[in-house]
Parts: sequence; structure tokens; C-alpha cells
Amino acid sequence: MRKIRTLAAAGVAAATLMLGVVAASPASAAQTCTTWHDGATFGISCSQLDGYRYVQAVAHCDNGNTVVGARAVVGNGSWSYAYCSSVNAGLSSWEAWGSN
Repeated sequence: MRKIRTLAAAGVAAATLMLGVVAASPASAAQTCTTWHDGATFGISCSQLDGYRYVQAVAHCDNGNTVVGARAVVGNGSWSYAYCSSVNAGLSSWEAWGSN
């Protein structure tokens, strides 16, 4: 499983985010993802993600815990959500993992 580096502060308002291409990926790699977050939750859905079949939301919580969402299929409109509320915390930062 390779991480897609997409860390951002929870205070940043971002309804739609184009994920940056990881240095090891070819320049032609396609990444089209939409993200959502509030004070305790991060979600992601991708229509394309560097040839990966699945994407997972990863929430870094303000109490030091990391929560990983269920895998969502890339290209079918499904979402992955990671909930810091499940560990009684707020959202500090987030990222996404792609996998096959």
C-alpha cells in the first residue's frame, strides 16, 4: 500500500482537492479526487487515482491517534471516511492511501 501525501491543516476549507503527484509517479499519472472534512471527519472519493483500484481516508486526530477509513472503489463514486470522533478527538490533519 503506497501513501499519497496529502496532508493539510484541519482549518483549511477544501471542498475539492486535486491530489499532488507523488515524486515516484510518472508525470502523466492521473489523480482526480474530491475531499470533505469537518472538525472530526475526513472523507475522500476519487474518479482516478494513479491506476489504483481503492482509496482510503486517513485522519490524524488531535489526541495523537490515527484512524483509517474503509476502502472505497476508485471510479464508482463511493467514499471513504475516517472518523476521529470514534476515538473521542478532533481532526488535526489528513491524507489518503491508494491500493490495488
